[in-house]
Amino acid sequence: MSKPHAACSLLLALLIGLTRPSPCTSSLYNPPPPDMTYHHGGVLDSTVPVSVLYYGAFSPHHKAVLADFLRSLSPRSRPHTFGAPAAASSASVAQWWETVDRYVQRTGRERTRVMLTNQVSDEGCSLGKHLSRLQVEQLAARLGVAPGGVAVVLTAADVAVDGFCGSSCGLHGSLAPGGAVHVWVGNAAVQCPGRCAWPFHAADPAAAATAGPGRHRSGETPLRAPNGDAGVDGMVINLAALLAGAVTNPYGHGYFQGDAGAPVEVGGGCPGVYGRGAYPGYPGAVKLDTATGGGYNVVGRNGRRYLVPALLDPANYSCLVMA
Repeated sequence: MSKPHAACSLLLALLIGLTRPSPCTSSLYNPPPPDMTYHHGGVLDSTVPVSVLYYGAFSPHHKAVLADFLRSLSPRSRPHTFGAPAAASSASVAQWWETVDRYVQRTGRERTRVMLTNQVSDEGCSLGKHLSRLQVEQLAARLGVAPGGVAVVLTAADVAVDGFCGSSCGLHGSLAPGGAVHVWVGNAAVQCPGRCAWPFHAADPAAAATAGPGRHRSGETPLRAPNGDAGVDGMVINLAALLAGAVTNPYGHGYFQGDAGAPVEVGGGCPGVYGRGAYPGYPGAVKLDTATGGGYNVVGRNGRRYLVPALLDPANYSCLVMA
């Protein structure tokens, strides 16, 4: 039986099969001391094609928010912005992703160029509205992503996935070393916003009770979602962390800290930290959109505001926040 990959701010995922590497999850976890070690395994580099399957009902606005985030990771040029411009000092999504590239380059590989190549919808939920982890893998396989690419499955708010909310907010994994990587993230707006959409929703008391240092706790005022939907903006947070893990630890022997049986990845080393001065229950000082009041720390394509987690700086392993 293969050993599990790293978790992304995070609990350990369940093993899916006897020969399948078990997935990395985005959930609640007590992080070990920061020490992001490279274990001499594969990482994704150079061109990384990403295909997305929207499973269930996603509005055009929600799809645009998620797709624009992916397109913002490696922009070909300075994006055109619509609406009110962001503050001149605002960091970009691409600047946030540069930290992931620094990890990749430390292995002697080329920096990534993430490309959104395909988007598919399954609004009718062809496999039903309660999915097993195996069915998530089957959905990812439908995208036909080649090795070196990432298949992203995004499930709607009314779709249940085994382990969602209870042990994870999403996962990444692969069927075989060197093969295509898959990422799954669920919309927690209905099922567990206090677990998987914080800090855009008040923390679930049960989640707060088991949260480690730097994670959320109950009783704090949530931030407004920068794109108007706590579930979708929460998906962006988990998608960001899991993509960082999928690139730097796609097959379980890349970058992670802690024990290999319960590892923490690049995207999960600073749980609950989004701005300077973060502490349990407080995400840190973030920018507020003057028009909507939404909390954000980076700006992407079309001027969209996003909140992304702090990553461990590969130079000193401190939490690198986007100011």
